[in-house]
Amino acid sequence: MKDLPEAGFYENALVFLGSRHKYICEGKSMNPTLKDGEVVLVDRKARIEVGDIVVARHPVEQTSEVIKRVERINEHGHYFLVGDNLEDSNDSRHFGAVTREYIKGKVVARSR
Repeated sequence: MKDLPEAGFYENALVFLGSRHKYICEGKSMNPTLKDGEVVLVDRKARIEVGDIVVARHPVEQTSEVIKRVERINEHGHYFLVGDNLEDSNDSRHFGAVTREYIKGKVVARSR
C-alpha cells in the first residue's frame, strides 16, 4: 500500500494555480487510509498505477464520484477499483472495472 503524504506549501500552491483539485472523502469505504470528511488533492494528469488511490466517476450513478484504490489493471486497460474497507465499499466488485475515461485523477496528498 502506498503512503499518502500531507500536502505541503507546493501542493497547496498547485491548487491555487489549478494543477491540483480538492476532493472531500465521504463515507467509510477507504478506512483506515482516508476518513469521512478528509480532504485530498488530486492530480488529473498523473500516471495511474496499481496501488494508487484515484477519484473516478461512478459508472452506474453517473452524477456521483468515488475514491478508491486501483487493485489491478487488466490487459484491456480496464481499472479494477476497490475500497480499503472491503466490508463497506461499493466498488468494482459491484459495478465492474472502469476504463481510463472514468478516472478523474490520482490522489497525491492529504490536505487541511
